[in-house]
Amino acid sequence: MKTLIFGSLLALSSLPVLAQSNVGDLLDKGARKLTKADYTAMVPLRIKYVWPIGGGEGDLLFQADGTLSGSEYHYGSRSESPATGVWSADEDGKWCSKKHMPVWNSRTDMCYYTYQVGEEFYGALKDERSARFFKIKSVTKQP
Repeated sequence: MKTLIFGSLLALSSLPVLAQSNVGDLLDKGARKLTKADYTAMVPLRIKYVWPIGGGEGDLLFQADGTLSGSEYHYGSRSESPATGVWSADEDGKWCSKKHMPVWNSRTDMCYYTYQVGEEFYGALKDERSARFFKIKSVTKQP
């Protein structure tokens, strides 16, 4: 289960419209890497995503105090777990989250970089042109 949940802030879907395969391709299309200041300005922030390996999805709310809460859904077991934890962002834009899903007795700890092209958001585990990326389902600033 932990393997299925790892990386749950990233989405599996590819980017067929832009037909990209790596961060370099996104940057060539004008993508901008988000910084700590960008994240801070966006919170409270709701992110919906599909797990990178396609085994489930999540819906999380990130608060200005560094906490997160929401839910995760596992397709195979058809089960849902509340998710709570903390998040942080480095000056260079590395976004990290630590989550606990009590129903599955599971914890995750991951970091990634976010790139924005227009209104679309993408995540990558490395800040390198050759790194593969994943589309994030939705990113919405909350009132």
